[in-house]
Amino acid sequence: MYRKFENLISPFSSEDFFQHYYEKNYLHIVRNNENYYNAILNTDDIDIFFQNKTLQSNWLRVVEKGEVLPAYKWTHCNSSIANNDTLFVLFNQGKTLIINSGNSSILKLVNYCSDLEKELKFRLQFNIYITPHNSQGFAPHYDDHDVFIMQTTGTKKWRLYNTPIELPSRKQPHCKIKDKYELDEPTFEVELKPGDLLYIPRGLIHDAVTTDTASVHITLGLHPNYWFEILQEIAELAEEKAEFRKAVPNGITAENYKNKFKQEFLQLTQSLIDNLDIDELLERKFDQYIAHKPSEDQNRFTDSIQINKLNLDSVLSKRDNILYKIDRDEENVYFKFYGKKLEFPRFTEFSINTLLQPQSFAVKDIGGLITDEGKIDLATKFIQEGFLTIEHINA
Repeated sequence: MYRKFENLISPFSSEDFFQHYYEKNYLHIVRNNENYYNAILNTDDIDIFFQNKTLQSNWLRVVEKGEVLPAYKWTHCNSSIANNDTLFVLFNQGKTLIINSGNSSILKLVNYCSDLEKELKFRLQFNIYITPHNSQGFAPHYDDHDVFIMQTTGTKKWRLYNTPIELPSRKQPHCKIKDKYELDEPTFEVELKPGDLLYIPRGLIHDAVTTDTASVHITLGLHPNYWFEILQEIAELAEEKAEFRKAVPNGITAENYKNKFKQEFLQLTQSLIDNLDIDELLERKFDQYIAHKPSEDQNRFTDSIQINKLNLDSVLSKRDNILYKIDRDEENVYFKFYGKKLEFPRFTEFSINTLLQPQSFAVKDIGGLITDEGKIDLATKFIQEGFLTIEHINA
């Protein structure tokens, strides 16, 4: 079931990881396989990325020992486009180059991220850190999200320290550690080699340096939903109820009315909590997640230019990694994905369900009480919206 994730943490199982390490302890895995991540990222992918002469400044950061170099120092004059030559000059001077969200700009990472997000069902972000020899990108710091460090090229020495704040969120600043917290001696030191993995739970202070080789590693950031975010959903539910939309007492409210407010508010809040449907709250968060997932666009152009030739013998399949949800009422069925909400008559639900099968199918095999023309129309709609892809037209 967890093929990509199990491969990421191999030889550990997902059960081992989530029980013993997730949000608790670091995990270091030695692979002795320098090609372990080649299917995800290699030096050729980095080369191709920097051959793009229109790289936008928000795709990149340039840092040295925690100091971020302003973009105007490495972009073309009066432009947001990176000057690639300047980037390489800065790299040769000891600066670290960071590709922000490589999962949106490097195709292999796009596909890998999509696979992994489908398994985990929460947002991931892949940043790529490219550090020259004998250099340091960041001073000791902790992150407000858990990370996996995937060493792809060269080596890098990592040092793990203490955890001053347990499970920090974005509201707990993590800059200038040395000014705010006492930095103990490292509790763990390791030199990551290509193929190795290091998991660092949020809040654990760490830093890293290169020695005599340049280094490339992927930082895979985990961005799941947290318990406090479920409480925020409860506040959203409360706003839907008129009794919670009343104004709170003001400066001239009489004391007896203030006391009445306190009592009534506690009673209403307790009633709201007592009648909570936790599954419904989790569904609300899942709805938000699938609404913001980017579309799977492989071959969509090819599909678009031949869709007018679709016929009953055409062979289709569901796109990989699409997350979706089906809601219904007495009259309609609602199909949600990519932030879209497609509405169909209730009688088409069986037909729609036949589009969801994992294996390929011919248009003529779409089930339900619709005509042959209706099958083509339904298939066309789901291809145009990016849910289905054409394998063979068979004209």
